[in-house]
Amino acid sequence: MAPTPARYSEIPVYDLLQAASRGLIGVDRRFLHAILDDPAKSMPDLLRFASEDRSALPVDLDADLIAIFRKLGSAEALPFYLDQIRRYPEEAGDELVEALAAIGKPAVDPLLALYEELDESEAGDLAFCLAALHVPDERILKLLIERLDYDASEGAISLALYGDPAAIPEIERILADVPASDGELRQNLLSTIEDLRRPGPTTEPEPFDIWDLYSETEGPRFDVLTENERAELLGSEVAEYRAQAASSFRNEDFSIETRARLLEAARRDDDSNVRGRAWEALSPFAKDKDIRRDMIAIAANEDAPLPERGGALVALADYADEPVVRSAIDDLYVKPEGRAKALEAMWRSLDRRFAPRFPKHLADPDIEIKRQTIWGIGYLAIHAEAGRLREFFDDEDLRADALFAYALAVPGETTRGRVRALFRKIEEDAGTLSEEETALVRMALDERLTLAGLKPVFYGSDSGQDPETEPKPTAPHKTGRNDPCPCGSGKKYKKCCGSAA
Repeated sequence: MAPTPARYSEIPVYDLLQAASRGLIGVDRRFLHAILDDPAKSMPDLLRFASEDRSALPVDLDADLIAIFRKLGSAEALPFYLDQIRRYPEEAGDELVEALAAIGKPAVDPLLALYEELDESEAGDLAFCLAALHVPDERILKLLIERLDYDASEGAISLALYGDPAAIPEIERILADVPASDGELRQNLLSTIEDLRRPGPTTEPEPFDIWDLYSETEGPRFDVLTENERAELLGSEVAEYRAQAASSFRNEDFSIETRARLLEAARRDDDSNVRGRAWEALSPFAKDKDIRRDMIAIAANEDAPLPERGGALVALADYADEPVVRSAIDDLYVKPEGRAKALEAMWRSLDRRFAPRFPKHLADPDIEIKRQTIWGIGYLAIHAEAGRLREFFDDEDLRADALFAYALAVPGETTRGRVRALFRKIEEDAGTLSEEETALVRMALDERLTLAGLKPVFYGSDSGQDPETEPKPTAPHKTGRNDPCPCGSGKKYKKCCGSAA
């Protein structure tokens, strides 16, 4: 079982680091306090962990180790820093440079020795690290001047940082050979000479505030945990972790053993939010009459906590045409605290009779209500409201949701022959799309085709077929999350074209 934050101080630091690197716990301020509050106790475990081969571990803690060692300010971390440069010689970030600068003179000889190991073409960042030490040393000055001959622009930057006026004649020598046509390099060299002739006042670096880099709380990394590890977290002492563990199984296939644990959580967990998230994860099993009976009993129980009712109703979305389910959705909708889940159940049902409920909530101050409204406009194909989704393209919290929904609802002919034109329109409306956003929009357009009874164009086993030979669209139909995907991939709908839902 993953360690709980309340017990971090009782657990060896090495074990905490192992747990974080496996994704079982998050790296947050509670984690850092367990390490930094007793440096003498922590350092041996930190050094042991940092010296080991961690390449097979799913979570890379290198950046976190740099921050922790920098906060501790100990030269004992030098072997770790050197290993970072040795492995990634051209990727020494500011954090590593500043960590080495905090050590100062003790870092000079090890860094110079490492410089001799590296090829000149990959040693530029290491030269910059040496300059950032601000330690007067003839060997450093000589090395930096040699870098000036190798790459005048890069060398000038390092020499300006190092701040030794003795380099001025060498910079002037290089400058004399730079043609007037290379105005940018000439200006860089002249600026460096000026900086070295008139050094600014010496200022002490601000103390490193590691706490500003981390949040108060971070949960486990469910995206890297195995099914068994996530199932074990259903028994965590922390209710939030149990809820997140349950949610991690949504739209996934899982074992009979995990199903049993989710059912146990849905029926008996003492936290209503955990119960609700477990019911949602069990939505594919709503076809089981006993499980569906329990879901309906919760959904129809007006005295049940809203998080639990909401989860049960989302799980029952495929049964929204049943009077008891529809009545429960309507009842939850009128309660502000349950409205987001009611809206989610509505759009997941694909029942367009719910469509009139959505437009008025696009300006709702509750971001989750707004998010579910966006998805509803997409999945219920409320074309008249698609244009209003563009206002969320500049909202970093809702941009991805709006892009997917806009691709589903933007007016246009839904055929395989016209889908690429739709993509170009969306790209023009949304501005530059990142690689991830491009994939998201293409997935949404394939989903749009699937909902129209057509095969996908961008992804899926038939995506390479000629769109001109496509069959005529059939009427939109509702595909169950656990049914075979209509795209013909052989996967279940929830694991293929329906995975974004």
